[in-house]
Amino acid sequence: MSLKDLEEFLNDDNNEGNNFDWEKEKTDWLTAVDDFYRNITEWLKPITERDNSNLKITLDTLVINEEDIGEYEVKKMNISLKGKRVVLEPIGTMLIGARGRIDMKGTYGTVRFVLVDKRLNKPNVTVRVVDSTGEKALNETNKSTSSLPNDFGWKIITPPPNVQYIPLNEETFTQSLLSVIRNV
Repeated sequence: MSLKDLEEFLNDDNNEGNNFDWEKEKTDWLTAVDDFYRNITEWLKPITERDNSNLKITLDTLVINEEDIGEYEVKKMNISLKGKRVVLEPIGTMLIGARGRIDMKGTYGTVRFVLVDKRLNKPNVTVRVVDSTGEKALNETNKSTSSLPNDFGWKIITPPPNVQYIPLNEETFTQSLLSVIRNV
């Protein structure tokens, strides 16, 4: 490598990564967070509709700064249950192995929610090799066997070493919520 190589790199308008739409990535992420909160609100609605002062849901603004996306605002959810506070805080979208993560923190621990391919029940690492022209440089034996587009959804991720994805629904969310406010 020489100074000339560096100069060519700096002057090359076809650098890898220039075609990625970071604004769309951020918009998709913020939409996914809103959908996540909408589901939680719906699941807890039967309790909150009874004018039960023991359960309150509020939203605050959080500022996140991610490489390539930059600084942006996102909502975090606060749930107050009989004086105990639980916070659902978005971590970000630029993560290895997931399109995003939200942590639910309570007195007795943290539960992590990840936005992953709905078909997965555990992490799956895929390696894609691209040559300098942008063409896929994989031989036939390394090509993905799936032709389906990724359909992402929220799942609960279990702690290591045996990481699993648990489908997120009303029942699994309620169990997770109780686990961070009670010592069980």
